[in-house]
Amino acid sequence: MNCLTPKLAGRGFLTPNPPGNASNIPKTVQARQHLIEWRNANSDSPDAWLRRIICEAFSRMIARRMQDAPAADVIDSVAADWIDIVGEGMTEEQDLERIIAGFKLVFRECSRWPQPKDLLKRLPRRIVKPAADTVNAEAVDEEMQARSAEALNAILEGLG
Repeated sequence: MNCLTPKLAGRGFLTPNPPGNASNIPKTVQARQHLIEWRNANSDSPDAWLRRIICEAFSRMIARRMQDAPAADVIDSVAADWIDIVGEGMTEEQDLERIIAGFKLVFRECSRWPQPKDLLKRLPRRIVKPAADTVNAEAVDEEMQARSAEALNAILEGLG
């Protein structure tokens, strides 16, 4: 305590925040709280992996205080829109790393709050892994080489 404590307390400067008063909570903290509630609301849904990524990315963008950031009270609605737009046709197995890489590029290149299209433009190409029931390329090559050798031998025998 110092000599100003009684004067400041008397003017309401040092009084604790009344319970439930969100006006004293910084907007960045409010936005983060809304995002966490939004992420946790459907933590067992099929798109929970994408919710986690978007929640983390939005939190980082809020911390960077990017221009044109959505207001704290609507950030969960904006995040839900991102799920609808970005998540269409995406799977965790094929797209999780792509989306993380895309957000890294967004963080590096954007100074304003991005739109979903800004992320989609920066996604690396999807690498399609062959399914287990696809044809073995080596077996096909060996078979093709054997047929080619037989055909060549037949031609040589015909000449000789």
